[in-house]
Amino acid sequence: MKDKYFGMSPRIAQWKIDTPFENWLSYKADKSEFWKSVYVKYYRFFDKKYYKCGLQSIKRIIQDCKYDFERYGDEQHLIRDMIYCLHRFGISFKDYCIYGFVDKNYHCRMSFVADKLRYYYCDILNEQNVLPLMTDKYACYQQYQKFFKRDVLGCYNEMDRDAFIAYVRKYKQFIFKPLEEHSGHGIKIISARDVDVYTFFTEMIKKGAFVVEELINQGKEVSIIHPQSVNSLRVLTFVLGEKVNIIGVTWRIGVGSAVMDNAGSGGIYASVDPKYGFVQTDAINYKGEHFNIHPDTGVQIVGYKLPKWDEALSLIHDIATHIKGTTLISWDIAYSDKGWLMVEANDNGDWSIIQSNKGIGKKVELYAYMDEYFESVEK
Repeated sequence: MKDKYFGMSPRIAQWKIDTPFENWLSYKADKSEFWKSVYVKYYRFFDKKYYKCGLQSIKRIIQDCKYDFERYGDEQHLIRDMIYCLHRFGISFKDYCIYGFVDKNYHCRMSFVADKLRYYYCDILNEQNVLPLMTDKYACYQQYQKFFKRDVLGCYNEMDRDAFIAYVRKYKQFIFKPLEEHSGHGIKIISARDVDVYTFFTEMIKKGAFVVEELINQGKEVSIIHPQSVNSLRVLTFVLGEKVNIIGVTWRIGVGSAVMDNAGSGGIYASVDPKYGFVQTDAINYKGEHFNIHPDTGVQIVGYKLPKWDEALSLIHDIATHIKGTTLISWDIAYSDKGWLMVEANDNGDWSIIQSNKGIGKKVELYAYMDEYFESVEK
């Protein structure tokens, strides 16, 4: 049967040929390797460009994860299965590896919120003004300023040079974030003593708009886990009226000398109990490695109790209901010497760190909230 809330967002490349024949063929592919092979050949013939690019990506991923896949032997079978999962479920090749799909059956695979589908969910659930607000980090800061508890400046063109110079005079160290990047890429700590601020501004603005942020001084209770990075939480919420439902909470932790905690930048992450604020699982990374204790500091991860969790829950409720129409949002929050604060918001935040620790898909829970949401809209 067809996914209840299936749809394709215009924000991303078309990843499925949604026709009655393709749908019939996909159901046949669920039943046998023969029909799966036919299904993959269908895409190889009718979507040659997408198929060719996908094949190149798969081979890179298989090479990167060769030790995880070597016991399966047949590389062609693996390639076929990954292409099938992309078009059948909307699962990216990266998430195929992160979720361990190679070992999962059809029903388990269907239970995961797919990388491609989450764009569509956000399109139909969030108000139209939410996407541009969440995409522009400075516009988001202006709307949620009281929750940030720090000073942020947006730089879009040469006209912002004077404001930038004044900012640097006030804050000798600051966080630099390109507006166009994600997963922590391009983010770095800048010291005014180490750069010529005029040259720095000129070079950076040529590459695109950016924001600079006052450094977050991490609270000592959390700093012990990894002091070099701000170890933030990814919190996924679904708002129904004034009720904020927390679908998942993940603690992102830096490793080594990295100032970033993002898994996409090499960090590790662990699931947190949303009610009581303690860590429920080992921390893992995108390579599938597990850490019961932090590899650098030796601090026990499983069972760690995050500080002042009632305050964190209060912040989550307040930011999730601050603006009407932010129905399905991924929030990043952190514990600082000023208490819990907002780091940023994402209209389409990555779900892999929410679903992979426990290996349990969130689609059933999400669809229950969506059912309730659309029932209330129709009334």
